[in-house]
Amino acid sequence: MTDIRERVDTDPPRPDESHTRCAPDVAVTMEFDPPPLVRAVVTRLRVALDSDSGRKALEAMPPEVDLQSTSDPQSARLTRTATGVHVSSPEGSTVPVVGISVDELAISEDEPLAGTANVAALTPLIEPEPPTLDIAACEFWEKASGLPGMPGLSLAALDTGAAVHVGPTTDAYEIHGLEMDLRRLLAGFELFVYSLRAGKFYIKGTNRQLSVVAGASMKAVLHV
Repeated sequence: MTDIRERVDTDPPRPDESHTRCAPDVAVTMEFDPPPLVRAVVTRLRVALDSDSGRKALEAMPPEVDLQSTSDPQSARLTRTATGVHVSSPEGSTVPVVGISVDELAISEDEPLAGTANVAALTPLIEPEPPTLDIAACEFWEKASGLPGMPGLSLAALDTGAAVHVGPTTDAYEIHGLEMDLRRLLAGFELFVYSLRAGKFYIKGTNRQLSVVAGASMKAVLHV
């Protein structure tokens, strides 16, 4: 897989006006002490830029684009650089704006705000294809396994029959749902508690396990 480097950049880069093509090791950077939306966008970009479609979308993106919530003041600025993309929280927008809906940090494409950039062109960056179930599960476990009380996970796709287990097998926490929903959860595209409220998953386990898995999901979404 492509090495997508994630790091905090305390010196925000300038837009790269002459950028023509991303290097294979595309860098995703973000401002110091970023707010939740910026962190969530970085998670999406990390996955997106591991694919040809995501890298091509970044190449075609204007030097700067703001993602503006259509329901609250949250926003995130994507700045294309010579080495990849930098994400920050703008104080005001003077660049093309794309309207997005933000449902409890689950970012989804929406109609663009009037007279602004076309959201469809940025879809591969905002809504990338998540990793396969087995890869997503392994990457999720790598992030979450160090949390105190983290149980093993038994994941079952109700539509495809796919099943993946990571971590200890004794008293594993079971999550059943559609395969794509499971992949999005494990990739850090959605917070577990909000997916549960939306009725996407059937779960089996203790309340203590639920609490720990919810924290692991937050870690995957927000890099905390």
